[in-house]
This record gives sequence, C-alpha cells and structure tokens, in this order.
Amino acid sequence: MGNLSDKVKIVYLIMVIVFAMGVFVYLLDSWGIINMEEYIPFLEEESAIVATDDDNPTELEWEKISKEREKIEEERIALEEQRAEIEELKANLDAREQELTQREKGLEEERERFEASKVEYADRERMIQNMADRITNMPPEDAVAIAGGWSNADLVDVFRQMEADAAEAGTQSIVPYLLTLMPRDRAAVITTLMMDAEATRLPN
Repeated sequence: MGNLSDKVKIVYLIMVIVFAMGVFVYLLDSWGIINMEEYIPFLEEESAIVATDDDNPTELEWEKISKEREKIEEERIALEEQRAEIEELKANLDAREQELTQREKGLEEERERFEASKVEYADRERMIQNMADRITNMPPEDAVAIAGGWSNADLVDVFRQMEADAAEAGTQSIVPYLLTLMPRDRAAVITTLMMDAEATRLPN
C-alpha cells in the first residue's frame, strides 16, 4: 500500500513538473525569447493572404483601362455617325431611283402616245388617200353630193390630197371645179381653210 502511494506521488510530481515547464515555455514564447513555431510546426499560423498588385490594378492600369473605354466609345460614336450617313445616302438614292422611275414611266407613256399618234396619223393618211381617189374617179356631181356630208376638216384634207396627187401626176386638179358645184358659203369656208392650211405648211 505504501509503495502505491509513493508511485502516485511520483506521477503527480511529474505532471506538476511538465505543467510548470509548459507554462515556462509558453511565457518564454510569449515574451519572444524563443520561437516555439520553429520547433513545433503545427503551431505555425497560416499567413494571411495579401493582395498583390496583380489583384489590384494600379493607377496606370486604371488609366489604361479608362483610355481603352474612351477609345471604344469614340469608335462606337463614329460607327453610329457612319450608319446615319449611310441611312441618309440610302434614302437619297431611293428617292432618286423613285424619281428616275417616274421619269422613265412618263417617257414610256409619252412614247406610247407618240406611237399611237403615228398609227392614227398613218391610218388617217390612208383614209384621206382612199377618199381622194374615190372622189377623183367619180362624176363631179356625185362627188359633191357625197362630200357634202363630210366635215370641213376631212373635206379640206381630201381636196388638198387631190391637188397634191394631180401635181405629182402632172394633171389638172378638179378641186376648183368641185368647189363651184358646192353651195357658195360652204365653198368659201373650204377655200379659206385650204389657204390657211397651205400657209401653215409653208416655211416662214
């Protein structure tokens, strides 16, 4: 029993000594006399992460970024201006194209009218020639009776064609004789219209 008590005392004594040494070492480490982290690695504290210059842009880098943004903005504005100019040019071209289309349409309509008038004039010339041939080849009294129902314009054109045919053939025109067979008033009107038409045809 006595031996057991002595062993317990020895254990307590050892524990006290170890505790005292631990306190002593802790105090020495706290005072900076020794550095226990050099001898015991797990006591070493992890170093705090310090931001480097790579993580935090410097003033020069901020200035560079700012200039890049300004350059991008200037290019964007330039592109917007170019796009506006292109849109305006396109609108002008569209308006010009529409104007040319209208002019082309007008010229086409004028050409069609001209062609129609040519056809109409050619048809009238053939009709006048046929009427002149008909009047020339029938008895004068019958010719006057038929021509009495024509308009002054048709009668003037037919008589003028008859005179032109007679001049080309080198024969005497019967138009003056036909006029003598017509009523005096109508003959005077036809004669005046024929003279006016001849005066209009002759150059100044």
